[in-house]
Amino acid sequence: MKSFVRVAAASLLCGAVLAGCQQKPVMLPVISKPLPQPEKVVEIPKRAPEPVKPQLALQDNAETLQAWTEFRTTLLGISAKEREALSRSLPATPVAELQQLLIRTHPETPYAIRFKAQMELAGQLQTLPKGLADLLRWDHAYNQKLLEAESAVKALGRLNGQQQDQLERLQKRNTDLQKKIDALTQIEAKLNAAGGG
Repeated sequence: MKSFVRVAAASLLCGAVLAGCQQKPVMLPVISKPLPQPEKVVEIPKRAPEPVKPQLALQDNAETLQAWTEFRTTLLGISAKEREALSRSLPATPVAELQQLLIRTHPETPYAIRFKAQMELAGQLQTLPKGLADLLRWDHAYNQKLLEAESAVKALGRLNGQQQDQLERLQKRNTDLQKKIDALTQIEAKLNAAGGG
């Protein structure tokens, strides 16, 4: 009888399971929770990356040549005080030595300083990479013409000063001779007056 009970219990259990599958599903209570709010996504506007400022170097690539062009342009637009401050702030490197030469060849720098820097720059151009040397040769040629023109102006100024001195000496001599002629004319007039009377 035990086995019959077991079989019957198993049959009932299987029947209940099968009957449960065929019946309508039992509705479970729904607990309504508020849905989580999605996180607000802040979209960052896409920007082009900031261009990297090319560094000055003793090289021939386009970025370096552009950096030297910008440095030269900057030098022309800043005051003597700013150039002096820049000169003092430069470290002792080969690049800074070239920067120093370009600072000292600025057109507003006194003639003697520019002349010396021009000679140093001429030597430096021989050792620089070709593209950089070609770029700076324009400055060298311009500065050379400027120095020659200033030298010619100074020479003409000295010549003009010498001619002015000579003219003043001749005018003084002319005045002295005129006084002597006037004195002789007076003596002659006295002699003529004394001899005629």
